[in-house]
Amino acid sequence: MTLLSFALQSVVARPRSWVVALLALGSALLLALGLAMVAGISEGTQRSVIESGAGHFLVYNSQSAEKAVVVTGPTGAPVLTPLPDYPSLETRLRQTPGVQDVVPLEVGMAATFRGNYLDDKLSTARAVARQPPSPERDARLTRLATDLERTLRDVARDADRQTEAFLTADEARMDRAALEETTKPAFWERFRAEPLVALEYLENHVARQVGEGESIDIEYLGSDLSQFARAFPRFEMVTGTLPPEGHRGLLLGHGLYEQRFKLPVAARLDELKRELDRGALLAEDERLRTLVERASAELPDLLARVDAERSDAARAVLERVLGHAGEPEALWREFLKLDDGNFAARHQVFYAELAPLLPLYRVKPGDTVVLKGLDSLVNGVPLKVWGTYRFRGLGGDTSRVNTLSLMDLVSARYLSGRLSPDMVEEAKRDAQSLGLDFLSEAEVDQLKPATVVEVETVPTRATGIPDFPRARAWPDTFSSTELRGGSVLQAAVVVARDADPVRVAEVVVREGTGASAPLATVDWEAAGGFISGVVGMTRVVLLAFSVMLCLFVVLVSAGTLLLLAQERVGEVGTMRAVGMQRRDVFGSLLMEGLLLGGLGAGVGMALSALLLFGSMGDGILVTDEALQFFMGGPVLMPRLSWGQGLGVWLGVVAVVVVASLVPAWRGSAVPPAVAMRKRED
Repeated sequence: MTLLSFALQSVVARPRSWVVALLALGSALLLALGLAMVAGISEGTQRSVIESGAGHFLVYNSQSAEKAVVVTGPTGAPVLTPLPDYPSLETRLRQTPGVQDVVPLEVGMAATFRGNYLDDKLSTARAVARQPPSPERDARLTRLATDLERTLRDVARDADRQTEAFLTADEARMDRAALEETTKPAFWERFRAEPLVALEYLENHVARQVGEGESIDIEYLGSDLSQFARAFPRFEMVTGTLPPEGHRGLLLGHGLYEQRFKLPVAARLDELKRELDRGALLAEDERLRTLVERASAELPDLLARVDAERSDAARAVLERVLGHAGEPEALWREFLKLDDGNFAARHQVFYAELAPLLPLYRVKPGDTVVLKGLDSLVNGVPLKVWGTYRFRGLGGDTSRVNTLSLMDLVSARYLSGRLSPDMVEEAKRDAQSLGLDFLSEAEVDQLKPATVVEVETVPTRATGIPDFPRARAWPDTFSSTELRGGSVLQAAVVVARDADPVRVAEVVVREGTGASAPLATVDWEAAGGFISGVVGMTRVVLLAFSVMLCLFVVLVSAGTLLLLAQERVGEVGTMRAVGMQRRDVFGSLLMEGLLLGGLGAGVGMALSALLLFGSMGDGILVTDEALQFFMGGPVLMPRLSWGQGLGVWLGVVAVVVVASLVPAWRGSAVPPAVAMRKRED
């Protein structure tokens, strides 16, 4: 008690020692707030990953070469072994205490090819040509024919098209002949008489000369779509509807739909609006001015995709807005000369009056796209686009998870090239007919569909009309048995609110092992892939900051206390002369450091608690959509438990005490005689 009172008197009498307390205060405040922020980010990211398709943990076959994930990285989808007898496994999982839902999943990468602008014009003309004959239909065809004729003249002037298309001499000669045919008046007379025949000629012989269009990569989740929507409450449809039960289909992530399937000019305007809504200014931001230039650079693509009648309507709008007449391209370029003063008005005009006249999206709900799996031999799987969806509150269209697309499990199997149960049986029969009945079921499952190859054959005289068998089309529907009876690679498990996911996962693995089912699990952090890695990164950053802060506190505190100890050498000599032991002096000086650290850290923790439970009690609003996924929504909720707070306080006090060791040791080591002489001096 004597040491404590002596140390307290020394601290009060020497205000310069309060620097150490201020360092402890600042360190405790910064570390507590940083730890609370990291805990909030970790909790928010966990909630986002769980509620966007991963569940609390994933179940997969432990014999797989890689671990299950929901969000793939640069290496693509993991290589997984199908779960054995998934229907029975799902039943057992649902009976496990604490399990609320089990959702079959498959992740993969596919690509679709977006046609060039001539493909779009031909598609529009074909839709009009298929309408019942009428004066209005004939008038539209005439306008479309005039527009096509002008477009094809531009194509004919492109002298480098053969080089771009890597054509042989014969192919180039055929293309030139096809283009020359379209420049003859007789061709356009035939177009008006037999539009569908002429359009077929243009599609087969001319459209490819414009270019191959654009490939769009699609990262997808295969699942039972109805069950997926029920299991993850953040799921919401933006456009269209869910596919009916038993129907194949695709739901595009709305973020992907806005970024890759939207007219490039419109996508640039959307990006500009997001930045300006955050307070940025075109006059001050070079990157935003570059976006304006890129929007103007996309004009040729826009003008090429708009037919004549819509172009005339857009021209009328532009002339009214700009206040003078002109050619369409010149009017558009003037309209897209954007600045801080005119952007809001022109953005409103674009979406209210111009966008309805433009092919704003390359694909709309109800259209069919052909997907090709990036890692399979399947040439293409047609899928109807039923609509677009997103996960509510997880970052809007710029969020990574809102670029994920959804499809039914059956289509996902088609894309991966894995055989369905019917195909496996057919492959077994084929293997037996070829004398390969010794193959195991696993080896049969590795058989891939036959592919078409080109070989040279000797010409033979035709003996009649060849009979080509009808190819088997991909079915549009499937049965519930086919949905779950085929191979399933992984499943997301959602646990009840009052259950512990770690304990439930342990029970699942243990019971699976007992039932001879080789199961393994990964938690939400591993399932989230590189997205969840942000949590680990923030922890590393906080750890690095803590280490640097501790070093700073140690150095400054040690220097301050050492200076104070040197100034008190005479006082120490007096205390030693009256009988105080060296260990008592050492303890007194060390107690000063403990008091300074404890009081400073305590005040820092009190201030942090005041901030966390006061001004931050309702959370921190996050307006940047790119960050909302990691916050679990638009509001970050910092979290600091009593245990974490106590840990921060003890850590700061320990650092200050360590910094006090050297000054206390050196101050107590001075002999009394030397100390008294220094006091006399």
